[in-house]
Amino acid sequence: MACHQRTFGRVAYSLLLAVCAGALGAEDPSATNPSGLPHLTASQREYLSRVARRTVRDVVLGRAAYEPGYVPSALEGMTVDVVVRLRVRGYLLAHAAAGAKPIALAVRDAALAVGQTITRDDQVDVDSVNQSLIEIEVIGPPEPIDVSGDWTQPRAVDPYVEPGVHGLAFLGATVHHSFCPTELYTTDLVLPDALRRFAETSHLDPSSMADVRVARFQTVHWYEAPDDKIVSLNRGLTIVSPDAVSPAGLDEAIARLADYMVYRQRGSGLFAYQFEAGRDRYTPGEDNLVRQAGAAAAMAIHAKWSGRSAPRAAAELAIRHHLAGLTSVANVENAAFLATPDGENKLGVTALLCLAMVEHPDADRYRETRKKLVNGMLWLQRPSGLFITAFPPAAMVRGQDYFPGEALLTLAEEYASDPDARILDAFDRAVSFYKDYFREAPSPAFVPWQVQAFALMARQSKRSDFREYVFELTDWLAAKQLDESNCRWPELHGGVAAYQSGRVGVATAAYLEGFADALALARSIGDAERTVRYERVVRSAARFVMQLQVRPEEAYFSPSPRDTVGAIRTGPALDLLRIDHCQHALIALIKTRDVLFPDRG
Repeated sequence: MACHQRTFGRVAYSLLLAVCAGALGAEDPSATNPSGLPHLTASQREYLSRVARRTVRDVVLGRAAYEPGYVPSALEGMTVDVVVRLRVRGYLLAHAAAGAKPIALAVRDAALAVGQTITRDDQVDVDSVNQSLIEIEVIGPPEPIDVSGDWTQPRAVDPYVEPGVHGLAFLGATVHHSFCPTELYTTDLVLPDALRRFAETSHLDPSSMADVRVARFQTVHWYEAPDDKIVSLNRGLTIVSPDAVSPAGLDEAIARLADYMVYRQRGSGLFAYQFEAGRDRYTPGEDNLVRQAGAAAAMAIHAKWSGRSAPRAAAELAIRHHLAGLTSVANVENAAFLATPDGENKLGVTALLCLAMVEHPDADRYRETRKKLVNGMLWLQRPSGLFITAFPPAAMVRGQDYFPGEALLTLAEEYASDPDARILDAFDRAVSFYKDYFREAPSPAFVPWQVQAFALMARQSKRSDFREYVFELTDWLAAKQLDESNCRWPELHGGVAAYQSGRVGVATAAYLEGFADALALARSIGDAERTVRYERVVRSAARFVMQLQVRPEEAYFSPSPRDTVGAIRTGPALDLLRIDHCQHALIALIKTRDVLFPDRG
C-alpha cells in the first residue's frame, strides 16, 4: 500500500492516499443505508479506537502484533477498508489503509502499518503514543460517476461531489488512487487542485485519461483524543444545534470571535489577513485594505456593544494606522478621503474607516475627521445617484456591488447621530439608481450593504420607498436559503446558496447582517408576516454562521490551535481563516443577538 506525501517545511501532510482496489469492490456493508456506510455506535467507535491505539503501542514496544481477542457481534460481518492516522499536537506522523477486511482486522492492520512507520522513522516513543490522537476513517463503497466530458478539466466533477463529504476514487488499467474527503479540508486543498495533482503524479498519458473511471465514496470519521474522548466528525465539523442560537450560545460565539480578532492584530494596527489552518501558516502578502478597514469597524462595533477594553484598543490602533492616509479632496472645502499606499484610494476604505469612527465608543473624538470624510463621500455621488468608487486620481466605477452600499451605510449611521439634509438627499437619489441597477443584474453581494443602509434610513425617515426596497432585496436573497425542504445535509441548513445550488459558505455571514436589519425594520412597522418569516431566516442563518466557527475539537489537525480556534471558516470544508470573514460574522452575530434577544440584562 503506497502512501504519497508532500512536505510543507518540517511537517508531512497527507495529500494523496493510495487505497487498495479491494476497497472499491467491497460489498455494501449496510443494505439499508443508501450511502453504503456502516452505522457505528459510540461504544463501537471506542472499541475500534482502542484496537488501533493498542496495536500502535505494541509495535513501538516491540511486542507481537496485537490480536483482537474480542469483537462485538455487530461488527463481525462488517467488511470495509479503513484509514488510521496518528497525530501528535496536530502534526500528522503516519497514516495507512488496510484494504477490505473485517472492520476490526482492517483497523488493526492499518494501525500496524502506522506503528511500523513511526518505529522505522524513530519518530515517537510509547509515551508519545499514549498522548497521541488516533484518527479513523471508514471508507464506504464507491458510487461510479458518469462525468460528461474530460473529468480532468476544472470543475468537471463538482456537480457530483459534496465538499468534505465525498472522496474520489480513480480506476485505470494501471492506476488505483483515491482522495478521502478529510485529505482536502485538512490540507486546504480544493478539489480542482487535487485533481490536477493526481493527473501530474499518476504519470498517465493525457490520451489515456478518458479511460480512467471515476467514483465517489463517503466515509465515517472520528478520532480518539489522548483523554479517551471520542469525537465524531462530519466534514470535520461537530454539528451545531438550532438550540445553540440562544443568548448564551451567541454570547459565547461573539466573545470567542472578538478575542480571536484582537489576537490577529499586528503592532502596526493591521490584522494578519489569512491563516491556512491545514498548512499551519499565514498567507503572505494579502493585506486587502478595504477588508482591513472593515475589521476596524467590527472592533469598534464590538467595543461599543460589549464595553470591553481590548476591542476598543484594537479599533483605536487600526483607526490610527489608516488615518495616516488622510488627504484633502482638491478644490473641495472641508472634504477628505483616505489615500492608500496602493494608489487605488477605494471608496470602501474611506467608508468603512468612517464607520469605525462613528461606531467607536468615543465617536465624538473623531467628529471633525468624520465630517471631512462624509463630505468626501457625498462629493463622489453623481446627480443620477451613482457613486464613483475611488477618489482621484484613481477615479473608477467598478465595485458597484460593494462600495456604494458601504458608503450609504456609513452615511446612514452619521445621519442617526447628526441628521443632515444632504445625506437624505443622497439616499433619495441612490434608491432610484440602485433599484434599477439591481433589477437589471441581481447580485447577492449587492444585497447586504444596501439592505443595512436603507433599513436604517427607512426607520429614521419613515420613507415607504426605502422600506419596499429593503424588503425586495431581502425577499430575493432569503429565498436562496437552505433548510430541511431543499438540503439533506443538516450542517448546511441556514446557509444561503446565492451563486450555486446547494453550495454555501461564509458569504452567509454578510447576508445575515442585512437579514437582521430587515427583521428589525419589519418588526418596527408591525409587518407581522415578514417578522415571523425573517425571524426564521435570521435564526437559521445565525446557526450556520456559528457552524463555521472553529471549535477546539475541530482543530484536531492544527499544530497551532491559537491561530485557529474561534475563527470563521471560508466554507464548511475549507479552513481558510480570513479576517474579513471574522469581521462579517462578528457584526452579524451581534446584530442577531440584539434583534432576537434584545434584553441583555
